[in-house]
Amino acid sequence: MSRLHADSEVMQFLSSYGGTLTEEQTRATIEASTAHWDEHGFGLWAFHEQSSGGFVGRGGLKWYALSDLDGRREVGLAYAVLSSCWNNGFATEMARGALDVGFGQLGLDRIGSWALPRNVASQRVLEKLGFQYQCDFMFAGLVHKYYYLDRASSSHESVNNNNGA
Repeated sequence: MSRLHADSEVMQFLSSYGGTLTEEQTRATIEASTAHWDEHGFGLWAFHEQSSGGFVGRGGLKWYALSDLDGRREVGLAYAVLSSCWNNGFATEMARGALDVGFGQLGLDRIGSWALPRNVASQRVLEKLGFQYQCDFMFAGLVHKYYYLDRASSSHESVNNNNGA
């Protein structure tokens, strides 16, 4: 995780952090992630490349307070991939797995996600997965593009085969 947080190409798109993180800051994010898991029973995962076992990135689902978007709390899809692993489909694969858990195992009706306007690659991932753009909004002090995906419009196999679970 420290490699991811020290990757300036990745961190330019993770606006809530405001830049690369130190080892101490990374530990704090891991502790916060662990607390989220303890409280909600889901959160972010570390992902590794299947053949080599090497760390690729992190992704999953997390509760967010979206004070600048109707003040609601929402489960958001999050993912980040080491820049050395970009353009290999890892973000899409991570996101798809998280959506399967969210709509399937957790029974969520809606999942949101957002990206900086300049993060076109992330927007493409969201659109490929069926997310719909809704609006621009402020998150972490910066304008982001907000997307959402409803269970009913999701095409994820586990969602369609879980008999409403």
